[in-house]
Amino acid sequence: MSSVDPVAQAERQTYPGLMPQEVAVLREWLRLHESEYDRFEYNCRVGVGNDPGPTYSATMREMALNLTKKRIDAIAYKSNQVTLIEVKKRATLAAVGQIVSYRTLWQADNPLMPAPILLLVASSFDADVMPVLSANAVSYAIVAFNATLIPFRQFPSK
Repeated sequence: MSSVDPVAQAERQTYPGLMPQEVAVLREWLRLHESEYDRFEYNCRVGVGNDPGPTYSATMREMALNLTKKRIDAIAYKSNQVTLIEVKKRATLAAVGQIVSYRTLWQADNPLMPAPILLLVASSFDADVMPVLSANAVSYAIVAFNATLIPFRQFPSK
């Protein structure tokens, strides 16, 4: 979870759960929009997960549940209004399915909160995605892909 000064969000070192190219897309979106929100959370688990059953130890069952819950890339908060954010380098119909599913799972986990806004952030979109976004009340943002924002991972030298 993160609720620090919003100016620092685009400069975070890590965004758990995101691939390097998705990090670049999210950083660019944050540079443009982070000041519009009060706080952010990343890699947020929703849903119930899959329980392997009583033949497994309580520890293993809990681990399995946590590992199989669905994960929302980011949640942006503005007062009590929540925006669920899915980030892709290239948005496809699969990404639309993800974000629409997250709405249902998030509402089940947070029944007293207002319905969330859905936002798909990407640097490009497949042609068939736009009408499906509209039909499912999903907002979108197209941001320039900046390869210099891809995190560089340094490995220790031997």
